[in-house]
Amino acid sequence: MTQIEIPLNGFVDYLRTKGAARVDVAARHLHQSTEPYSPARDFYRRALSAILAGRRSGDDRAVCEHALAEAPPARRTHYQAVMDGWLRYLPKLADTKHVPVHTGRWRGGNLTVRVTPHLGVRYPDGHVEALFLYLKAEPLPSADARAMLWLASAAMPEACPEARPVIVDVRRSRAFRDLPDTSSYPAWLMAEAGGYRHLREQLTTA
Repeated sequence: MTQIEIPLNGFVDYLRTKGAARVDVAARHLHQSTEPYSPARDFYRRALSAILAGRRSGDDRAVCEHALAEAPPARRTHYQAVMDGWLRYLPKLADTKHVPVHTGRWRGGNLTVRVTPHLGVRYPDGHVEALFLYLKAEPLPSADARAMLWLASAAMPEACPEARPVIVDVRRSRAFRDLPDTSSYPAWLMAEAGGYRHLREQLTTA
C-alpha cells in the first residue's frame, strides 16, 4: 500500500471539517500533491519569511516593516495584522537563542503527517520550545490547537529534541501549550488517519 504524506496543517484541516465537505479537503490535498509548488498560491509566504528573517537578523521590526511595504495591495491588510501581532508577541522571546529545527513525522497506519516547526528557541532557564506559527484571519480553535500539539509532541524527538511544542496564533499574540489530557487521543487520531487514507484512495481510483 502506497504511503500518503501530508503536512500538519493539512491533516488538521481535515480533522476540523465534518461530513461530505471532507471530500473537498482530501481532493484539494490530492491536487496539491500532483502539482509543483507555486509561491503565488502561498498567501502568507512573504509574511512568514519576513518573521523568520527578522529572527535570524535580530532586527525584527525593520524586516517586518520592509515586508509590509513590499506586500501586494490585496494582502497588505492581512500582513499588517500578522506583523502587528508578531511584534506584540516578540517580548516573550526576549533573550532566547536559536535552536535548529527539522521535519519530524507522525505515522498513523499508511498516513504520514509531516511536522516542521517554524522556530526553535531556548530560553534563559534552559527550556526549549518549538514554535508553530498560525497566521490566518480566523482565530485558531482550541480543538485544532490541541490536535496540532498532540501530533507535534509525538514528532518532537525527530523535529526538535527536548523541545516542547507551542502553537502561536500570531494575529492575536496567543500561545497554546497545553497538551490534551485524554487517553483517547491516540485511538481517535489513528481512526481519523485511516478514514483520510480511505477517502484519498477512493478519489484516486474514481
